[in-house]
Amino acid sequence: MSAQADHLPRKQREFQHREQLILDTAQNMLHQHGYAQLTMERIAEAVEYSKGTIYNHFSSKEDLVCSLCCRCVSNLIELFQRAYDYPGTTRERFAAIEIAYSLYHQLNPLDAQNIQIVKTNAVREKLSEEKLQEMNALEHEITQLCMNLVNEAIAAGDISTSENHTADTIVYGFWSMLYGGMLLAQSDIPLEELGFSPAITILWNNTQRLMDAYGWEPLSTNTDSDALFTKLCSALFAEEVCRLTQGENHHG
Repeated sequence: MSAQADHLPRKQREFQHREQLILDTAQNMLHQHGYAQLTMERIAEAVEYSKGTIYNHFSSKEDLVCSLCCRCVSNLIELFQRAYDYPGTTRERFAAIEIAYSLYHQLNPLDAQNIQIVKTNAVREKLSEEKLQEMNALEHEITQLCMNLVNEAIAAGDISTSENHTADTIVYGFWSMLYGGMLLAQSDIPLEELGFSPAITILWNNTQRLMDAYGWEPLSTNTDSDALFTKLCSALFAEEVCRLTQGENHHG
């Protein structure tokens, strides 16, 4: 719980604590048994509260899963903001956002599944208007942060203006590449057996080439992309890289 929450009245602190417990329990159930097996009854039994108490927090199973999605996007925004505030070139800062996205999904591989669930029409059409607006606001915040940085790069002359590149096309291009790349990397497709290894490194190199295609200075032909990756990870995401390395060693 955040330091800010410590200053809330006791009942509000208890409410937030209970809500986090419900979300964490639902997350574990989703990971172990899948969306179809997730019910408000099973969550209530697991957290040892009445079903009515669960409904005091979430009006439906769909809203609960959407809250997990919102929590994921909020965590991503925090990492993206860290990258955005980095005192480097616009290209370095945008590259840091790419690393943040990749690291988060490697550390939280099943969060992507939660997002996928909420994107389906069967779930989305059952969301309350309030929860839908919350999710839309967070998605707008994270995409706007990226577009602000690209617009800053365009205004500074870091991105070539000869091809009339716009922030929306650039951000959508990177989003598509990273989103698809991480889904493939975390799928059951035997990428290594098919000759795509290591997938994360290939994804990083491809994003660097895409930045070059947009004429985003300094071009990778004039810099050491591997050294940049190491520098940004060390400066911004040392804790996340350490957790990822520890997890890989543990599973290994």
